Amino acid sequence: MLKWEEVQRIAVRLNGIPVLGCRPGSPAARAGIQYGDVLLTVNNMATPDWAAYIDARKLSRELMRVELFRAGEHLIFELELPTSSAPIDAAGLLEELVESGVAAMIAGGSRPDPEPS
Repeated sequence: MLKWEEVQRIAVRLNGIPVLGCRPGSPAARAGIQYGDVLLTVNNMATPDWAAYIDARKLSRELMRVELFRAGEHLIFELELPTSSAPIDAAGLLEELVESGVAAMIAGGSRPDPEPS
């Protein structure tokens, strides 16, 4: 499994966003998107950064088409998005980020290597 620094280096070279992982049970997790993937496009728009991802994500509320790079392969996924209008539990999401180590990485720390599956 690639170290996080290597995933970031690949993402920079491909002008994409590195994937830290997916929330369990999310459309991305159910589709098979995983740690180490590099997100190249969403809804046919390039995603070199999070601002572009957010703009591309707004194009459709029902379906999200994503193109990824994984271990030398170009993959395409179509994710059906939930139609729930329930608000996001921000405190719960923050707790998940802290427990997974993502919050520390965002704050400038290093991401712990993922456990082998």
